[in-house]
Amino acid sequence: MIIYGIKQKLLAKELVTDKCQNCGTQNSIYMHVFQKYAHVFWIPFFPMGKTGLSECDHCKQVLTPKEMPANLTASYESLKAQTKTPIWMFSGLALLAALITMLVISENQKDAKNAQLILTPKSGDIFEVKTKGNQYTLYKVEEVEGDSVFIQPSNYEVNKISGLNDLKKKDYSSDTYGFSKAELKDMLNKGEILDIDRK
Repeated sequence: MIIYGIKQKLLAKELVTDKCQNCGTQNSIYMHVFQKYAHVFWIPFFPMGKTGLSECDHCKQVLTPKEMPANLTASYESLKAQTKTPIWMFSGLALLAALITMLVISENQKDAKNAQLILTPKSGDIFEVKTKGNQYTLYKVEEVEGDSVFIQPSNYEVNKISGLNDLKKKDYSSDTYGFSKAELKDMLNKGEILDIDRK
């Protein structure tokens, strides 16, 4: 379950040198400016605009920006313009950008590793394979002789890539199929071989 929502944080509070229109008390009005922000799991993701209110310290009358008279509106707009959005309100976006960067780097490293391993296959290597029917299975390298690579396919297929780990514990076919290293490299380049696991 994803917990998300909108919160607000008080950024500024300032005494306004105006008379309260409700009780007539001078220098009793405080202007507040709040920053609204979206959060996911209580991590601030991005700011969503500022809002505010005025409150009389004497009679406790609270006015939203739409309810403020012109003199208070001017004070509110001035304080709002001076109030900067804190950097920490972009924390979620920064974490998301860092996560995407790490995933891209990890994927590039995996691709470079697989490009190297496919050129030098060894007995015991396990290829994660996407079949033509959009299923997933495993090929286990049984033997390598010169340019020929002999593999044993798994006896099973799964419909999700996440199920391949379970297949590694199951039996492989006793039938052996031969591929050239060039054919295997071509399968990797076409995305038919997804990953290579070498112990």
